[in-house]
Amino acid sequence: MSDQTVVFLHGIGAGPQSWDAQLSALPAGMAGVAVQLPGLRDGDTATFSLPAAARAVRDELDKRDAQVAHLCGLSLGAMVATWFALDYPERVASLVISGGQVHPNPVLMGVHGAIMRVLPSRMVTAPGMSKKPLLGVLDTIRRVDFRGELARIAAPTLVLCGSKDRPNLPAARQLAVGIPGAQLQIVPGAGHEWNTQMPDEFSARLGMFYSQHTG
Repeated sequence: MSDQTVVFLHGIGAGPQSWDAQLSALPAGMAGVAVQLPGLRDGDTATFSLPAAARAVRDELDKRDAQVAHLCGLSLGAMVATWFALDYPERVASLVISGGQVHPNPVLMGVHGAIMRVLPSRMVTAPGMSKKPLLGVLDTIRRVDFRGELARIAAPTLVLCGSKDRPNLPAARQLAVGIPGAQLQIVPGAGHEWNTQMPDEFSARLGMFYSQHTG
């Protein structure tokens, strides 16, 4: 496959299908794939970890004979994309991260986890995912700290965040400052999962970024 492969990475409560609109709107000459992140569904043999998710992306690229790819991730997928860019920098053509995190507030994450533990599963989990893997993912996120690593990312980077996604706005600014040359776009009226809430707007911004960074 050419170096114009785009890999889409979903969030916790979503799946590969959440990127359907963006897959169908990629610029001419670009081919997209939405990867199912391992460890997020009941029945997965392994628990979720960012290194394992990054390896799954690497394996997908190997399967497609793609040496490099453009990565686009939202929420948990943004954190996977960031991890991948640090572990496999030579395989990243560009990076688009929306609603990502750098070093989640451990107190807030603890409160969030406590709330999740007492709420019924049907209120806090996606179809096919029980509460146990969800809590495991939250524990993994709580320990993430990219602060000392962002300067190592050399790929052209677009940092996105919805203006209504207030919990993630500080991290978006931190990502844009920490990654050399990164662009920051705060999207008016957008929430957290705005790739499905405002699909045309997301695709348009993605297409504009790719027009600047593809030959």
